[in-house]
Amino acid sequence: MTATVTDPAHAPGGSRRAIALLSLSQGFYTIMTMLLVTVSALAGHMLAEDKSLATLPFALTFIANTATTIPASMLMARQGRRAGFALGACLGIAGALLAAVAIAMASFLLLCAAMVLVGMSNGFSVFLRHAAGEAAPRGGEARAIAFVISGGLLAALVGPTLAGASRDAISPYPFLGTYLVIAGAAVLMLIAALALDLRKPAGTVKSLSGGLGAAFRRPRFVIAILAGITAYTVMNLLMTATPLAMVACGLDFTSTAQVIQWHVLGMFAPALIVGRLIERFGLMPMMLAGCLLMAMAIGVGASGISVWHFRISLTLLGLGWSALFVGATTLVSLSLLPAERGPGQAANDFLVFGLVALSAFFSGQLIERFDWATLTLSALPPVALTACALAWLWAMEGTRPRAIGV
Repeated sequence: MTATVTDPAHAPGGSRRAIALLSLSQGFYTIMTMLLVTVSALAGHMLAEDKSLATLPFALTFIANTATTIPASMLMARQGRRAGFALGACLGIAGALLAAVAIAMASFLLLCAAMVLVGMSNGFSVFLRHAAGEAAPRGGEARAIAFVISGGLLAALVGPTLAGASRDAISPYPFLGTYLVIAGAAVLMLIAALALDLRKPAGTVKSLSGGLGAAFRRPRFVIAILAGITAYTVMNLLMTATPLAMVACGLDFTSTAQVIQWHVLGMFAPALIVGRLIERFGLMPMMLAGCLLMAMAIGVGASGISVWHFRISLTLLGLGWSALFVGATTLVSLSLLPAERGPGQAANDFLVFGLVALSAFFSGQLIERFDWATLTLSALPPVALTACALAWLWAMEGTRPRAIGV
């Protein structure tokens, strides 16, 4: 994988090495996330007295993620990306180990506390893609961002095997072994972080809105945030509810792990070429294609509850997320002046992952109260709204918006 970094980034040697390490870190981060998606709702369901709270532990990861983005950006502005990513990895190790203890003690509250630590870890890891855009030369941002995001392909290749092998590895404690594997992935993230050599990001974050008044008056920045919110919130709403829905439909754990595998493949395999497609066809067409793929996923998901309905729907959902989220991240980068990037990235991720946290929590509520078709169709309005906003921006700026100040 790292041998191809010279192509996506078109970058000098130091940048190629940094982008390769960021991609590897993204892979380990995504392994952690994929395993959490596969087991967290089931572990929460096993430990919670009120089964409608089954997705609360996973939702807490996003709440903590959201709360951490601004202080994480502030810390990295002062201490650099390496220190921030290393601290995030340490929080992930601590959280995963605490989750293993929670399973052993059958404590739902302890599991929730553990997921807060994991979420704080994620609050640092979400900046991996932004760091890639900073490491790339001008004009190569989309390829670098897409290549780092494609590091998640590692999770699709090994995640289901790890999930299946670790689920009952430590008897009689289901899922305890899985959380130990998550801790191991965080250790590998720490090793990769310590090998990084990146400059400090431009700009500082004194407050969420400080210095960003001009940025929020730019329609493209607002639409970039909207696209990122839609991509991640819709994807997370349906992904988080899928394991619970499949169990409710009488489908087994192996089938669930395979569906999540196809979903993650859909998310990260296309990222290897999304950057090139953006350069060839333009940013707006690719983001609109992402909206179309997500709408197709919703349609397939609402039409049936067989394994193949789940598999096709979640794969299309992953493909749509890849095009829309890579595009949204690139559009954020092109919408900010260098001095605005620190606070701008923090504001973007605060809003994106704040709403993702709500989607993770309410997915459990919705799946308890409504059927799978109703839940999937509830995701259609934000996709349609985002498509309309992107079409308007395309009409105003063309298919290839230029960086602010260029």
